Amino acid sequence: MNLPTFDRIPGAIAVDLDGTLLNSRTQLSERNRMAIRGCVACGIPVSIATSRPIRTLRRLVGDNLTNICSLVIMTGAVGRAAPPLSGAFREVLPTGVAKGIVDLLVGMGPEVRVTVEIEGWEFGANWAADAETLWRLNAATPDMVTSVDEALTRNPAKIAISRGGGDISDLAAEVSRRYGDIVSVVPANGMTFLNILSIRASKSGALRHLLMSRDIAMADVLAFGDDIPDVDLLTSCGTAVAMANAVPEVLSLCSYSTTSNDDDGVAVVLERVLTISGLEQ
Repeated sequence: MNLPTFDRIPGAIAVDLDGTLLNSRTQLSERNRMAIRGCVACGIPVSIATSRPIRTLRRLVGDNLTNICSLVIMTGAVGRAAPPLSGAFREVLPTGVAKGIVDLLVGMGPEVRVTVEIEGWEFGANWAADAETLWRLNAATPDMVTSVDEALTRNPAKIAISRGGGDISDLAAEVSRRYGDIVSVVPANGMTFLNILSIRASKSGALRHLLMSRDIAMADVLAFGDDIPDVDLLTSCGTAVAMANAVPEVLSLCSYSTTSNDDDGVAVVLERVLTISGLEQ
């Protein structure tokens, strides 16, 4: 553990969700919740940056945080600011490219599970689930789900791929080979999950867009992460903190580290921010 020290207040805070703000049971601890709320109450813009869509994010952390934090969702394809920041955007996949990728992946095996995310609420899927499973795993109701073909006509922002929890290196390599100059292919969860989005979309780009509303530089941002999808964000922010449970690539690139996501590693650092003169809670 190599905790950062602070001689001034960060201009903003960016926090990854899974493996970072949430513990290994996908829960938000009260300590982490209070640390985030404390920073927001002190006027520090806090952004939650995640690969998840907004429907699952809201269920996991609750409206009391999603309403006061800016959101960078779906690996940066969609952004929504909360005061003191302002603005919103959505970076979509080119329609023809999205269809080509889906056709390619489906052709590589019937077990490939494709989810075409539209805006973070509705999505298309080539898999089916009963209403209870759909809500438990995707925080979705049946009316949110449409066919893949229908979703592709609605300017989707992201394609998510999995294959029964197995390795998908071959899928990532083939999409990168054919479409690498147009899309970003971002693996996660030990190469068992794949995020495909416009090459113009990224967590850092989305955050930068939202921070522009208050002229906050990325160099003044304190960021937390644990996995490959966080690399772009961590390398773009001035103070990068890796969780103790982070993958080796993240641990090696960050100047600082904190305790694990099961030991409230985010709060451990944010409580240091809150003890700076004038911010005691």
